[in-house]
Amino acid sequence: MRETPLCRTIDQIEPIDCRCGASRRMITAADDVAIGLHITTIECAKPHFHRRGTEIYHVLEGCGRLIVSGSAIDAVPGTVAYIPPGCVHRGEGSFTAAIALLPPFDPSDEFTMRDELPRPCRAPILRHVDEVEPVRSSCGSSRRVLTRGDGVAMGLHVVHIEAAECHYHVRTTEIYHVLEGEGTLRVDRETYDLQAGTAVYVPPGLEHEGAGDFRAIVICAPPFDPEDQIVV
Repeated sequence: MRETPLCRTIDQIEPIDCRCGASRRMITAADDVAIGLHITTIECAKPHFHRRGTEIYHVLEGCGRLIVSGSAIDAVPGTVAYIPPGCVHRGEGSFTAAIALLPPFDPSDEFTMRDELPRPCRAPILRHVDEVEPVRSSCGSSRRVLTRGDGVAMGLHVVHIEAAECHYHVRTTEIYHVLEGEGTLRVDRETYDLQAGTAVYVPPGLEHEGAGDFRAIVICAPPFDPEDQIVV
């Protein structure tokens, strides 16, 4: 499993056609990572499910609906959907979402309703970022949308970072995806310039700290545990 950080910007990745629409696959299984990240423009996606893969959708722009295991939610910027294995899902309308995948996307793990009726392992979670009050954190201000308390495999925070404390995690892998603003993220000995559309993969054990003024989605696998955050 990858032990070094990885940084990419969305402009470096060409979109490819997929079941959901067009996807920029920012971080993939080919990178030998624990979590994948796609930025996907969804237009009338076909219903499908995964037997092994867990996904989190975070809507970035556009509008439509997300339909997950028969439940529907308006897909507007800030909408978050946690989709466990076995949950049939699709998007309607025209919107772009950041999609975290655990494990990274495997095309052999994508099935249609014609293949076999799925058996969801648990119910999905559908929320909006604005439903969650921000709390102070070592990074700045954080809206902890999906947490350990939800019993999920991955967590999702939306964090406003200005001058984060240097820290690391013993067990947790993180992906930062910048929504707006500018700054830097130092991971171990590397410092990355950040702007909207930059994604940084941070393996466990690496010191990291952000500076500047930016908002980012932070995906955590396993979900954030304060006992696994070591400030240095």
